Amino acid sequence: MQDFMGKDGFSWFVGVVEDRNDPDKVGRVRVRVLGRHNEDLTQIKTSDLPWAHVMHPVTDPSMQGLGHTPSFLTEGSWVVGFFRDIEAQQPVIMGTLPGISQSKADNTEGFNDPRGPGSLQPEYGAITPKYGPYPGTRKSGQGVGETDTNRLALGIVSETHSSLINRRYQRLRGDPASILQIDDDVSETTGVPIATKPYLTTISTQAIKETRGFWEEPLPKSIKAEGVTKTREVETEEQDDVYDEEYQEYKSAVYPFNHVFESESGHITEVDDSSGAERMYRQHKAGTFEEIHPDGTMVTKVIGDNYEIVIGSENIVIKGSQNITVEGSVRELIKGDYIQEIEGDFYQKIHKNHSVKVGAGGGGNLEEEILGNHGYNIKEEVNGRIGGDVVISSERSKWELIGGMYTLAVEGLKMTSNPTAAGIYITTPSDYILSTSGELSIISSDIMSLKSGGAFDIKSVGNVTIAAEFGNMAITTSGDLSQIVGTAWTSTTGQIWSHTSIGSIIQTSTTGNIDVSTPLGVIELNS
Repeated sequence: MQDFMGKDGFSWFVGVVEDRNDPDKVGRVRVRVLGRHNEDLTQIKTSDLPWAHVMHPVTDPSMQGLGHTPSFLTEGSWVVGFFRDIEAQQPVIMGTLPGISQSKADNTEGFNDPRGPGSLQPEYGAITPKYGPYPGTRKSGQGVGETDTNRLALGIVSETHSSLINRRYQRLRGDPASILQIDDDVSETTGVPIATKPYLTTISTQAIKETRGFWEEPLPKSIKAEGVTKTREVETEEQDDVYDEEYQEYKSAVYPFNHVFESESGHITEVDDSSGAERMYRQHKAGTFEEIHPDGTMVTKVIGDNYEIVIGSENIVIKGSQNITVEGSVRELIKGDYIQEIEGDFYQKIHKNHSVKVGAGGGGNLEEEILGNHGYNIKEEVNGRIGGDVVISSERSKWELIGGMYTLAVEGLKMTSNPTAAGIYITTPSDYILSTSGELSIISSDIMSLKSGGAFDIKSVGNVTIAAEFGNMAITTSGDLSQIVGTAWTSTTGQIWSHTSIGSIIQTSTTGNIDVSTPLGVIELNS
């Protein structure tokens, strides 16, 4: 037990990862070590290199699925480590060495990513890497000849990262009537419309016509792509002259304060500690992201479908306004009660149909209490059916103005009016027709008046009976009174019959006799 790490000296190394496909899947990698292995693949193949364990930090237990596993090393990564055995067959990697890549990977030599066509190692030449070879040009735009630090951590250089370019291009922007110029491309804006109140001029004297507004997605990082132009004083070398210089201030992602993690496929996490631009950002490679802006504003954008499942209760408080715009359909299934309490006004503007069914589960009531006025304007027809009674109680007047025909059909036993106040008044500026296939009775316990501004016609296909049971009957006309009887005319009085004329009295029988008789009295003719 004399030859173990710490007793036999410390042998450290620098090398390049050439393989990470660990058959035991414990995160090991194969490393070609400077000074121990040469670059000639015919002498030392990648598959002959020993597997190196990767050291994890104390914040990562790396045991039984705990922590960040497997290790995130790629082919082409420069690493530093040590050997824990004298034979140098048990390498341990302590960390990586970022720098500036000078050329793309050459899979014909060691100290390079061996994968891909042209490789001198058949087992690696048959691999078409999904990501890489490394170093090379990544989908983000980052390539050789630039620092290994992610572009998103390099201030205004971050604007050249493809994910940020796409975010700015796809941002929902303002009024759709305008356009956005990005380089040589012109893109229509895609602002989100805001709902407007209904304009009820026919029933409201306080109706206000609103203009459609739009809201837009906040700028990524809360700043414009070009940054903010400022002016500063600059002294000449002789320090005897001062002039103003314009420069671009880019507060976000200032090196070295933006801490970026990016996976091979393009998943990104940013924790930006830049002064005045402190942000947090998380993005999926498809473009779905959430960003917390310096002022606490949070933007969440889902490129695909969104599912939210809450097993317990959910409580939401919005102390400002809320705008919701849904371009498709909305379905809500509420298996319990649905309670809405609105302390202000409630507006609904429906551009097409509105259907409501109450009691779909087996019966239910619709109850309304309106403490103010109720106004409505229906442009077309109103069709309804009521399966039970209709009771309407009006404590004041009721007016019905009908521009066309008014038809009232009673299919039951009778139509009953039982007013609790002064009476019933029916007024029309045009014709008013009552038609029934059965009997029509009009009964009044007090005076009944019939008055016509024009001709007054009473017509019956049967008998006509006019009876004054307990009083007199008077017929008065300012013009002529004509009586035409098709057959016999019989007139009987219980007492005296008097007829007075200020003119002549003429009785003529064109075909028969005129008989005047009084069996029990006297006939007097006075001139």
